[in-house]
Amino acid sequence: TAVTVNPIPVAPTAGSNSAICAGQNLNLTASTITGATYSWTGPNGFTNATQNPSITSATTAATGTYSVTATVNGCTGPAGTTAVTVNPIPVAPTAGSNSPICTGNTINLNSNTVINATYNWTGPNSFSASVQNPTISNANLSNSGTYSLSVTVNGCTSPISSTVVT
Repeated sequence: TAVTVNPIPVAPTAGSNSAICAGQNLNLTASTITGATYSWTGPNGFTNATQNPSITSATTAATGTYSVTATVNGCTGPAGTTAVTVNPIPVAPTAGSNSPICTGNTINLNSNTVINATYNWTGPNSFSASVQNPTISNANLSNSGTYSLSVTVNGCTSPISSTVVT
């Protein structure tokens, strides 16, 4: 009688496009092992049998460790793992100002504090600022208009909030 002992395949190298923002596609990857079938498991009951699966519009519930095994000739090898982070989209900040003001005075734009945020203000006359509470000295009529604000936390940008300045 002939006996064949098949080798156990190596663990696939697992990877992803993490960290991503909620609502983006999470792409998982496993290294190619000749003749292998793949089996993925992960957070929130995730299972998949393709080599490189995707989770469309991932939520923060997809955060965690994903494992993938390869099976060749009926033998399953050890798991490769990858840690994934799906960051939440920050809530829109509250934009405000000291409007209305008189010509020559200072416009004081303001926002609530968002922890670990970078601020992105835009407005009339190509105005832009990256601080929480910017000011515009010696304001004139051309500074009147809508000022918009978004915040970015962990690479994820909030919806835009705005305030009208007169």
